[in-house]
Order: sequence, then structure tokens, then C-alpha cells
Amino acid sequence: MTDNINPSHYRQHAHECIEFTQYLNFNLGNAFKYIWRHKEKNGREDLEKAMWYLKRQRDDAPKFIELKVKKYGDMYDKLCLIDFDMDTKDALCRILYAAADGSEDSISWALDCVEDLLNKMPSETEAEDA
Repeated sequence: MTDNINPSHYRQHAHECIEFTQYLNFNLGNAFKYIWRHKEKNGREDLEKAMWYLKRQRDDAPKFIELKVKKYGDMYDKLCLIDFDMDTKDALCRILYAAADGSEDSISWALDCVEDLLNKMPSETEAEDA
């Protein structure tokens, strides 16, 4: 039986996605979630959604309460234990950093990481040809 409430692509690692996103604001939490699951679910589409939320955070969203240094450190340590590929882990770490730092520069840095990740994914036509 498929669990549509808490599907396996959120639970397949040592830690669950929600252990991170519950401490992030809406935009950063959604970006984190879409990056977390992109390889198991919707690929490029999820990365494009992550970029949309990061851009919204950078351009339009109100300021938010930043993560405390200790919470950021704890979350970073947990993330290091999860077996994501280096590019995915880097993008997720940048979002955590943006949540702790709160600056436009740190969000732009996260956006750059997601864009790099997206550029490394095969396009839809390349995936169909494979």
C-alpha cells in the first residue's frame, strides 16, 4: 500500500525531510523539499519549483526569523549524515545557510546551486531519447 501522506521519498534516508523543513519558513521549506525529492519524484520540474520558491523568497517575501546558530549546526550535522550526491547536498546546505543568514546574497547563492543542479539534469528530450 502506498503512503500518500508521508511517502517513501521523504523517509528513505537516516533523517526525514520534515526534520529540516519544520524549522524553515514556507518558501525555503518548499525549496528544500523539492530539492530533497527531485531524483525520486519529478526531476527537473521539482528543481524548477525549488528555484521558483527561492526567487520568491529573495524578491518578494517578508523577512523571517532566522535559524539560531545551534539549530543550524544541528541541522547541518544531520544533513551531512544523509547519502545525497554532492550537488544535491550542497544545494540543501545552501538553503539551511540562507535560513540562518537571511541575506539576499545567501538566497542567491542557494539559487545558483539549484541552477547548477538543474543544468546537470538531462532535458526532457534527452531523457526521452535515452
